[in-house]
Amino acid sequence: MAKVDRLLNIVAALQASSVPLTAEEIRERVPGYESHSDDTFRRTFERDKDELRQAGVPVETVMVAHTEQPRAAYRIRRDRYELADPGLSPEELAALHLAATSVRLVGIPVDEVEDALRKLGGTGGGAAAAPVGSLDAPDALAVVFAAVLDHAVITFGYSGDERHLEPHRLQYEQGQWYVSGHDLDRDATRSFRLDRVAGPVTAGDAGAFTPPDDLPGVRLRPWELGPGPAETAHVLLEPTVAASVLAEDPELTVSATQPDGSVVIELEVRNPAGLRSFVLSHLDHAELLDPPGHRRDLIDWLGGFERLSS
Repeated sequence: MAKVDRLLNIVAALQASSVPLTAEEIRERVPGYESHSDDTFRRTFERDKDELRQAGVPVETVMVAHTEQPRAAYRIRRDRYELADPGLSPEELAALHLAATSVRLVGIPVDEVEDALRKLGGTGGGAAAAPVGSLDAPDALAVVFAAVLDHAVITFGYSGDERHLEPHRLQYEQGQWYVSGHDLDRDATRSFRLDRVAGPVTAGDAGAFTPPDDLPGVRLRPWELGPGPAETAHVLLEPTVAASVLAEDPELTVSATQPDGSVVIELEVRNPAGLRSFVLSHLDHAELLDPPGHRRDLIDWLGGFERLSS
């Protein structure tokens, strides 16, 4: 018998019993243990209990007195294991089923989607239908999703640094997954693309923070929308536009402030055309300082218009 079948049989036996079961009673009721010696059974049963608990199944240990001597026994309380009825209407269940089967996350088996819908009170039958589209699921997605729900701080690598984030919101935008929240290292609101996270994501204890009532979504800046590594650029904003730009996007990094009120902002550029559009939108009140390659491209681009008009 496969181990997964044995684990499912343990859960079924403990849920079906009105009283806690001792290890010997479980051995008698659960197929898969009958060929084990006493020592092998004890070792296997201990491993099975640990795996069930690690999977989130609340296997509790209690002491029972219905035997000659008090002994350890095990139970699964339904109120701790079963999902409470969310009270969805038939129309809401139908909409949820349509959403879950129309767009699928790559890497999540179809039968798990159907099983989740059944647990919510819906019915199966949509698994065979071809999805309209599919979404990639980055390795970090499951951990980040759980951390958002649990209010747990996450730690991960990003752009060569170790970052610590209170994740407030997970968002899919422009074909990418983003997590937004309070960056503990910068003491500011920041957003991160999950496909650019380096290495594993670890989550701390649940309930570590209280998310704000207002959860801002990720801000997609035109110069950031592109593939490949980012290149740092600096843009000088004159006082006439600096205040309004920073008020509109308070997450921008200010690397220098001039006595006259001008500021230099630091941008991570993956899309030169988006950077050019941002700079030119402020006419002669903004100047691209560096890197030299982007500055030269901007000058050449403007020179092309001058040649056309001459």
